[in-house]
Amino acid sequence: MMIRVRRVDCTDRHYVTLLWPVFVLFVFVLACTGSPERDAPALDAGPSGVQQAPAHVFTDLEGTSVSILDLSGDAAVINFWGTWCLPCRTELPELSELADVYEEQGVHVIGIAVDSGEPENIRTFATEYGVNYPIWVTDMATAVAKFGAVGFPFTLIVDAEGWVRKEYIGPQTLESLSADIEEILP
Repeated sequence: MMIRVRRVDCTDRHYVTLLWPVFVLFVFVLACTGSPERDAPALDAGPSGVQQAPAHVFTDLEGTSVSILDLSGDAAVINFWGTWCLPCRTELPELSELADVYEEQGVHVIGIAVDSGEPENIRTFATEYGVNYPIWVTDMATAVAKFGAVGFPFTLIVDAEGWVRKEYIGPQTLESLSADIEEILP
């Protein structure tokens, strides 16, 4: 009995057609298995092994240069979002409520609009969703490379010394953010 071995060419159209759904499923499963809440990675030797917030300069909707370092001495909730991001829309009212609750305690809520168009369009969108906190602007490359935004919305809790204490992926609520904010308040 003779066994015939057939050489498989991976560029064969038939095999590519069969493997494509497997690849898409793999990427989907990988994306869905991430935790919506994670402690910040230990990159610098800061409190509890957390990392320092990057010293990147953004612009606000008026074109003024701003930075997380400008908030030194106060805690901050930094939220990366986009007008194109549907889950971000459900989170915006929660963040507005968070800004009202913690304003007198020295906690700033900052929204960073990622690849969301012209400042006037962002301003109109924010008004429509009741945003009552400052909005800064950046591009996708900066959000991903400097801040590690792997999904949107992406939220950081930064303490008064500028250390990133917590990262969240996906929409958050007042309740889900409050416990971690309370931990960093004096």
